[in-house]
Amino acid sequence: MRLRRALTAIVFACAAGTGSAAAAACGPLTVAMYEHGALYYRSGEQWTGIDKDIVEELARRTGCELRMTRESRIRIWTMLKEGTLDMTMSGIPTPEREEFARFTPYLQARNMLLVRHDFARNAATLEQVAAQPDLKVAVIKGFKHGTSYDAWLERLRKQGRVYEAPDYATLVRLFQHGRVQAIFQLSSNIDALLRDSALAARFRVLDLVPRENVLGAMVVSRLVPEASAVKLEQALRAMREDGAMKAIMERHVSPERAQSMLVR
Repeated sequence: MRLRRALTAIVFACAAGTGSAAAAACGPLTVAMYEHGALYYRSGEQWTGIDKDIVEELARRTGCELRMTRESRIRIWTMLKEGTLDMTMSGIPTPEREEFARFTPYLQARNMLLVRHDFARNAATLEQVAAQPDLKVAVIKGFKHGTSYDAWLERLRKQGRVYEAPDYATLVRLFQHGRVQAIFQLSSNIDALLRDSALAARFRVLDLVPRENVLGAMVVSRLVPEASAVKLEQALRAMREDGAMKAIMERHVSPERAQSMLVR
């Protein structure tokens, strides 16, 4: 009888230990990244950026296994909606998206309009920009730009004046080669574009909706286990509070730009 009780105790102890280990597991989770200025960009043969550094720090702090991959932005949102992707970064929350994903904001920025010089002379408002019939705008397919800009773009779409680019590199090429006369850029990307003297000489930066910031958030599928999602959210908030987030941003943008990007 004593032997049977001892064996039973051992079995329960092993089961409990296995359960604890399973509960503590976090991942593997796939984090899809997309090229977008200072957030994620190619430097030589390596990919780097604010979002990459944040994901690596999240993995270090939480012990979660986070596997980064590259995808187009439109493909990322499709996969999240279908439940075939775990995470992405710098996503903009909308009511529809919040049905299938959790959002934890960590950066803020404004969309600015880059307009080629020939079309920027008399462009102090969105209406003045739109009033130039030869002006066409390129956007990255699937991007949200804020209430005012998205309503403005919808009007231009009906006139056939909006190009949908599949990715960031294509967007910039369309602008460089004069296929379009305007593109949107987050304020976080402006510093890098201005450092390209050949490109910077061709455009003006128009800040036409200065009060309309957009929030960039960590996006976690609602199919990810609750414990893992909460662990990641808590770590991200801690990074905002302890200065790690600001330090990461300052690796890729100026200190002044990093300060303006922080979510309070």
